[in-house]
Amino acid sequence: MTGTTAPIRPSYGKTFRCIGTACEDTCCHGWTIPMDKATYEKYQLFPEEDLRAHAKQHISRNSGDVSDTLYARIDLNEAKNCPFLTTDRLCGVQQKHGPEYLSTTCSIYPRVLNNVNDEIEVSLYLSCPEAARQVLLDPQSMQMGDGDSSSYFRMDQFSKLAGNGDGLIHKPYEYFAEIRSCIVALLQDQGRPLWQRVFLLGMLCKRLDGLATTADDATVPQILNDYRNILATGALRDQLEGMQAQPAVQLDVVLRLADLRIREGASGQRFYECFREFAQGAGYTPNATPNEYAGHYVEAEAKYLRPFFEKHPFIMENYLLNYVFRTLFPFGREASAHFTPQSIFGEYILMAAQYAVINGLLIGMAGHYREAFGTDHLIKLVQSFSKAVEHNPSYLKEVGDFIRGRSLDNIQGLAILLKN
Repeated sequence: MTGTTAPIRPSYGKTFRCIGTACEDTCCHGWTIPMDKATYEKYQLFPEEDLRAHAKQHISRNSGDVSDTLYARIDLNEAKNCPFLTTDRLCGVQQKHGPEYLSTTCSIYPRVLNNVNDEIEVSLYLSCPEAARQVLLDPQSMQMGDGDSSSYFRMDQFSKLAGNGDGLIHKPYEYFAEIRSCIVALLQDQGRPLWQRVFLLGMLCKRLDGLATTADDATVPQILNDYRNILATGALRDQLEGMQAQPAVQLDVVLRLADLRIREGASGQRFYECFREFAQGAGYTPNATPNEYAGHYVEAEAKYLRPFFEKHPFIMENYLLNYVFRTLFPFGREASAHFTPQSIFGEYILMAAQYAVINGLLIGMAGHYREAFGTDHLIKLVQSFSKAVEHNPSYLKEVGDFIRGRSLDNIQGLAILLKN
């Protein structure tokens, strides 16, 4: 890392606290839970007969050449719950032995631990309802600082900033801190609509994507300076505003990407409910074309969602900033089960597509609830979408393939995805 840019990190990751039985979508339901080798061996020695029996019945060794991190798994019971979940919806292992006995996954989630230049950064998965509320609804949630940990969680396993190597796409890792600082400043530029900020981020990522060698990296400071000047002068605002919105195409993309996940049968009831409300609010019927119901979509955005975001301008900004820290955008998290090497612009396409789908679904939901649309509806959508998508590398690959297949992975395509 070069320069004197101070480390930037949010404080909310360390201060997160689970709300236990009050959670409306517990992480102990619906997911097979990976278990590390050390925890697996510890569970075989439970002194309690009931816990030991559960361990033998519901914990399975993973076959093949697997890492110690993914050594085994906890299989769910018939109710799709973790077998160690008690009748009062608390963890039986933690009740009897304390948090030190939790597997790495159970101890850390929904926190995301990233090692960046020997510093551990902690952000949050928004697939947890309480994490989504904590990140999205607090206007000050992106205040930068270390924050004191409010509870025990394991720190022995983490992902790290990816790096250059044989067979990998070259990226200017030496300038990680400076690039991140510029990205944060760009996303926090509330002098322009959020869609413009995301669009400009795409332009920045496209330029950085063209740096193929270490020698090319010397141009990074000038590239970043160009974008700092855009922020300082408000340049390109009018030109971007003059770009034509294409709501019918945008709506078709939102429908197809959301429907693709639902058809796979693992999106969850909460996300399906949100999708159904979106379809109703957008005026969608199976026999209608996007052009026929695009008018409902445009009206819902203008009359219901836009006024909501005018009252809460920080919500989706917080979503994007959390995404930047969680994924180490636009470089990626090495040693993460959810990381597939991408180019810088490829990383951006995944971010922009997920933002566009969430925003599009929110438009339909706002059209469904109208004046009653509120933060509870938004949290349900973002959380259930995150749970259905963020932990599924194969679906994320399908998203990227879809965007490229529709020739939307370019500046014109970004305008279609982003502008309302």
